[in-house]
Amino acid sequence: MRNLSIKPFSSSEVESLEELSQKTFKESHGHSATEIDVQNYVDYHFNTHTLSKDLDDSTIYFNKILFDDQLAGYSKLIVDKPHPLSDISPIAKFERLYLLKDFYGLGLGKELLKHNIEIARTHQQKALWIFVWTENENGLKFYKKNDFKIIGTHNFKISDQHSNPNFVMLKLL
Repeated sequence: MRNLSIKPFSSSEVESLEELSQKTFKESHGHSATEIDVQNYVDYHFNTHTLSKDLDDSTIYFNKILFDDQLAGYSKLIVDKPHPLSDISPIAKFERLYLLKDFYGLGLGKELLKHNIEIARTHQQKALWIFVWTENENGLKFYKKNDFKIIGTHNFKISDQHSNPNFVMLKLL
């Protein structure tokens, strides 16, 4: 693999995280709802205020992946975040793994997942759980290949008018 590095986002990089979060969400989910609903969602969830609060939270880990010194994607892991469909404790929520489309197919998602598993294990987490959109065939294949199992469903709310059906998936560590 060419030059690959994974590093934590720092609070001084919140604008970069905001831009990357919004762009990758739109690339992945922009077609799943109206343009206005998606824009309102990213404006609310991926803004500097919200992301700064998350970056200051000691239970939340944002990591960026760089490929040949280019920002290629990011992840968000929340330790000690239980889910009602699992009685495993402690457990971490693998909330986000997004790559820019130009970096698909290079194995970066697997490297970012491995990095987050290491963080979770460092915090004695026994499992990871994640929401995966039921229409995200590549994502479902990726997580199944990496030993995540479907344990239930969840409606992921984009707006008051729209939600996307998601699977709740779990991986034992």
